[in-house]
Amino acid sequence: MIGEPGFHRWVNMTSRGGIQGKNLPGVYMIARSEDEPSDYRASNKTIIYIGETTGQTLGERIRQFIVSAYTVKPGHSGGNTFRTMLSAETPEKMLWVSVCPVEMGEVYTSAYIKYLERRLIWEHVAAYGERPACNST
Repeated sequence: MIGEPGFHRWVNMTSRGGIQGKNLPGVYMIARSEDEPSDYRASNKTIIYIGETTGQTLGERIRQFIVSAYTVKPGHSGGNTFRTMLSAETPEKMLWVSVCPVEMGEVYTSAYIKYLERRLIWEHVAAYGERPACNST
C-alpha cells in the first residue's frame, strides 16, 4: 500500500483543474456553499453529493458531474439529480469539491474506495436521516 488516503482541501469547482490527485481513482465530496466548507466530515450540512470512481480518474468523474449538472447530457446520475433539483439556483462558483485519491495496489484500491464512499454516505444518513441531496441510491 502506498501512503494513507485522506481528503484534500476544498477546491472551488471553477478551479477544479488544480485538484491534487485528480489523476487517480478515489472518493469525492461535492458541497454547495457561498464560502469554502469548514470541514471534511460527511455530516457537514453543505455536502450534497458523495461519490467514488474506481475505473476512471477523479478528474474525469468530477467533469462528468459538471457536464450532467449544467447540460442535458447524461453520464453522471448525481449530476442529473443536481440539474433537476438545484442547478437553477446554484451557479458553478457555489460548488466545492474535496477528493480522497486512493492508490493502494490492485484489489485494495477498489475495495477501500467502495467501503469509504458507503461509510461516508452512512455517516451523513446517521446525522440527518437522509442521503446527501444528490445521492439517490
